[in-house]
Amino acid sequence: MRKILIRLTLIVTAIANLSLLAFVSSCVESKSSFGTGGELTAVRRVFPSANDIAEITQGAQISGRPDETVISEIKGASGVLGYRVESKVVSRSGPFRIRVFLDKQGYVKQASVISYPWKRGRDVRKPAFTSQFEGKGLKDPIQLGKDIDAMSGATISSRVMTEGVRDTIKLIERMNEK
Repeated sequence: MRKILIRLTLIVTAIANLSLLAFVSSCVESKSSFGTGGELTAVRRVFPSANDIAEITQGAQISGRPDETVISEIKGASGVLGYRVESKVVSRSGPFRIRVFLDKQGYVKQASVISYPWKRGRDVRKPAFTSQFEGKGLKDPIQLGKDIDAMSGATISSRVMTEGVRDTIKLIERMNEK
């Protein structure tokens, strides 16, 4: 009986070690320009034919103030498909981060809040609000109360997010002019 328990323990230990090794090696995959699998999944939800994403600008300025904006170019087999812009905006509760995907003409394909640590104004993260930005471009007003409706209980955060998306479109437009 004792020999059987020892063999069983060795087998279970070996299986556990192999599982751990497989898990660790999957976490340390070769680094593609996509970075993590989650990043690839997020980009491909918006740009299904994307095969590469590369950071092209960090620390860009939005609204004339330096911030932590990161612009990445999304490419497919046919060339540039669009851009991903992540930036920090500041509401009354404090700063939060937004992500805007734009096509190569500068029209919003998707806008989202990627981190919102505050209790007040959390509804700004809801798709009912963020989906209003889809299809907006430089010629659209992108103003709260005109073409964007605020979320009840998140009016200030709604305004700040709206300004952030509008400024992101202008930033991409300026970048493409150069």
